[in-house]
Amino acid sequence: MSARVEVQSQERGKIRVFAINKPASEIETALKTMPKSDLARDLLGDPHLNTASTEIFPIADLTGMGLGAYLSEGYAVPSDQIAPDRSKLDALEGYALLLFSDSFAGAETTLTPGEALTLIATYSEYQPPTGTTTMASESARPYSGQASKRPDPARKKPTGSMIIVLAIVVLAALVLWLL
Repeated sequence: MSARVEVQSQERGKIRVFAINKPASEIETALKTMPKSDLARDLLGDPHLNTASTEIFPIADLTGMGLGAYLSEGYAVPSDQIAPDRSKLDALEGYALLLFSDSFAGAETTLTPGEALTLIATYSEYQPPTGTTTMASESARPYSGQASKRPDPARKKPTGSMIIVLAIVVLAALVLWLL
């Protein structure tokens, strides 16, 4: 029996790599007759596990790349994590199963996969640094920009309607003078 796999509560960003210890032809047949997620639940021994994101694939599909490179390039697993296991990863044959943290929905879980699976390793996906950085430029400081110019309400300019009224008054005065 394979070793127990402990999953911590609220786990995120982990990838568990399993070797499937069954003939490739048996896995091929199973994948043709059942959904990948059902096969993954059967292999992992947990019928309630959400295995929608689980990958099951023939390692031969990675010819020229290898499983180590697939994990580092496809899932951004840092190379220093893969380095100790690279020869083991690249020597695997048959099928592999990748199980991601989202399968556990944040719950603490203990998996007891049967003889069909061997846990090769657990890796962490690359997590970019989080947090804020302070901006050093003068223009980044609050209230350091140029103030907007608002018109002075006490200083009003004549509008178009005042000009029209003035023109009517002048015209009326001219008409009256001519009469």
